[in-house]
Amino acid sequence: MTVRAAWLQPTGQTREDTRLTLAALLTPSGQSAEETPLRSRPGVLPGGLLLTGSAPMQATIGTGRAIVQGKDTAQGAYLVAVTAPETLTLEDGNAEYDRIDLIELAVVDDAYDQTGTTEAVVRLVKGTPEATPKVPASPPGSVLPLYTIRVPRGVSAGTGGIAWDTSAVTTQHWPVVALGGIMPTSGYKGAYAGQYRDAAGLLQRWDGTAWVSYPKAIGGIAPSTTATGGYTGQFRDTGKGLQRWDGGAWQYTEGATTVLFGATQWTTAQQQTIPSGTWTTLSLPTVEVDDTGGFNGTTTYTVSRAGWYRITGHATFANDSQTGMRGCRILVSGVGQARFTWLVPAGNGAVSVGGSGLLQLGAGDTLQLSGFQNSTVPVKTLGGSGYGCTLAAEWIRS
Repeated sequence: MTVRAAWLQPTGQTREDTRLTLAALLTPSGQSAEETPLRSRPGVLPGGLLLTGSAPMQATIGTGRAIVQGKDTAQGAYLVAVTAPETLTLEDGNAEYDRIDLIELAVVDDAYDQTGTTEAVVRLVKGTPEATPKVPASPPGSVLPLYTIRVPRGVSAGTGGIAWDTSAVTTQHWPVVALGGIMPTSGYKGAYAGQYRDAAGLLQRWDGTAWVSYPKAIGGIAPSTTATGGYTGQFRDTGKGLQRWDGGAWQYTEGATTVLFGATQWTTAQQQTIPSGTWTTLSLPTVEVDDTGGFNGTTTYTVSRAGWYRITGHATFANDSQTGMRGCRILVSGVGQARFTWLVPAGNGAVSVGGSGLLQLGAGDTLQLSGFQNSTVPVKTLGGSGYGCTLAAEWIRS
């Protein structure tokens, strides 16, 4: 019969019938399209079958439960429990070469393996010593590899034995959970769309092709790795603020504004000489805030977040001359902005000139502050004693 049911007929239910039908409660293998319908994912239930070094050349496998998929698909999956620790003794190392030994959980079923034996066993398979050792082949049976152990040449109990807490031991099995359970691991294909796994604390969903980081729920904040929003109005955390998915792109949100940039020239040592009749880019060596790391350290800030900005700039001049005009201007990508240009006449004392306004900027645009004077002599900017030159940019909205 090709259609089987567990505990339907009053008599005649076989062990194979039971295994195949109970596999409906297990996670499908999913490693290929052919395997998914009837083969189950093999593995160890989380926390079980742990290996410890109980002596220099002895390993103990702790208790636990596991799923062993039959080598033949028709066998179904074997549900196995190890109810007491199993201790295995490794042979001493070869005098010339390393070898790799294999510890595996095996189900030997005479009905399929023709060995004359039917049992479930934790067994040690000795490898072959050679210059480039390989994992040995398993004896007959359906197997779940548990661990490989590299046995160095010449090692024995007298030389200290296997270094159990080092890379000599390699885990070969995956955790496994019942159908619908969240798998506490990563590094494998999903079995069906809608399967979940916990990858280093991040919940991911198999969409049929790839694992996709799960944005929690509708209304939840998605991680920064979410490239495309799931719905208009979804938010994601960039690490420097929230962005909202507008249906086509992530936009920074209003109300989450920070001062992205501010730099100044404010000490006497930082004063700069401005020649007459020339707009001169001002150096701003003291950075007060630079959320995006866009400032080059001297004169230029590069915008990384597109949108509307409140730009503030002012320049202060020393009383080196009392004639002519003093000016301050904001440059965007090297071009002076007429509505961000301020001029005042010189006077008998320090002169400070500047202002602020709204400006729409694109990612990659640059901001600079320039100063101007047209007296007959060079004039220095003024730093110290409460004066300085400043450029600041505050993002408002997209």
